[in-house]
Amino acid sequence: MSFQQYSDGRGRITGVHLPFTKSARTHPTILFSIPTNDESDLAGRREVIGAFSLATLGTLLPSRACAGDEEYKDAATKISSKLLTSAETAAESADALASINWAAPKVTGLSTQEMAKRIDAGLRRECWFVTGRSMPELFADSFTFSDPQVSLTGIEDYSRGVRKFYKQGSAVGEIVCTAATAPDTITVVWRNYGTVNIGPGFDLAPYLVTTTLKTSASDGGLIVKQEDAFEQNTAALIKYNLIKSKRPIPPPIDTVVCPLPQKS
Repeated sequence: MSFQQYSDGRGRITGVHLPFTKSARTHPTILFSIPTNDESDLAGRREVIGAFSLATLGTLLPSRACAGDEEYKDAATKISSKLLTSAETAAESADALASINWAAPKVTGLSTQEMAKRIDAGLRRECWFVTGRSMPELFADSFTFSDPQVSLTGIEDYSRGVRKFYKQGSAVGEIVCTAATAPDTITVVWRNYGTVNIGPGFDLAPYLVTTTLKTSASDGGLIVKQEDAFEQNTAALIKYNLIKSKRPIPPPIDTVVCPLPQKS
């Protein structure tokens, strides 16, 4: 979450959240020094310095969901959110989501297992965690989103936030697996990487996100809450942006082992 898609049955979709860890409280370490006596390499050094500046900024990256009346959980996130510069124009972003009926009739009465199947199928068609092209009919009006840095209310605000955060056509969201893990809980494990719209662009190294979706019987079984959890190594993220020639190629998504319990 203009967006190239793959419907190969393996849950692979490419597109333009990610949420980030609380590493904003840590201090990155400079991993190298730059010689200053070779003017012929000035352009190359500028590129490295620019990459390092972006990598350093990565410790202050805002949440992917930053639209509408979001509530920031720390000052650094609020400040760095101002650096969000979507590659799409406002008109292009609006057009990309224009076909979504935010007032669509809600699909109520589904069991958690039935809801999990719909969520999995929808995400494999269009990973709205990255594209923002969600299924409002499955979400309660009171839906809330939270990650380590920001929280907000409403599936439309969430969807527009992730659409703006990710560089469409570059960032990737790939579904590993989805399962009903409790009577009111659906868990999605997915892989995220690619470019986000921070300044001139900042790349995320591949990492796994565990998304927990809560349903509510009092809201007709609709999704009322989403929480994202993940781990991110700040030093590795800096290295990933500095040394692009040595980036590892992510293994095919269908080779990633699902950590969720599967029914036989």
